[in-house]
Amino acid sequence: MIFRTLLTLIGLGLTLSQSGCSSYELGGPKPAFTTIEIAPIQNTTSRIGTHVALEQKLIESFTADPRIKIGSGGAKLETVVTHYSHRGLTTKSTDSYTYSSFNVSITVRCTLTTNNGTKVLFKDREFSASATLQPNGDASAEERSIAPGLFADIVSQIREAATTAW
Repeated sequence: MIFRTLLTLIGLGLTLSQSGCSSYELGGPKPAFTTIEIAPIQNTTSRIGTHVALEQKLIESFTADPRIKIGSGGAKLETVVTHYSHRGLTTKSTDSYTYSSFNVSITVRCTLTTNNGTKVLFKDREFSASATLQPNGDASAEERSIAPGLFADIVSQIREAATTAW
């Protein structure tokens, strides 16, 4: 009796494991477009050069997706860097001038359209990332070194939203 129950459970487990991934597609669901144009990125913040790093990360991310090609004729992604902040963190109200750590955050606003701008997949959608910085030496250089990681996080959010938008 126990042997028969064990065989039944094994058979049921094999059946479920074989059918569980039957609808899986490499790379995820099919996006609403196969080609994407990344419009020149605008920067409305006082932080110079952020648009260059963001554009490079966007191109790398979409190029790495086998379902999508970079170019015109499909979707168009318009991006604006809207917020960059560097805020000192403290635990005491008397420590206002002796910050030992900082919160760095970046916000980007995107619009994704297809069919020559007639179909909007998302409009003015905000994506953001932040990190805590505890400088040990050159605080400015250390802050610049975390920007690529923040942009990689934002780009990951943008690509996920773009490839799953209907």
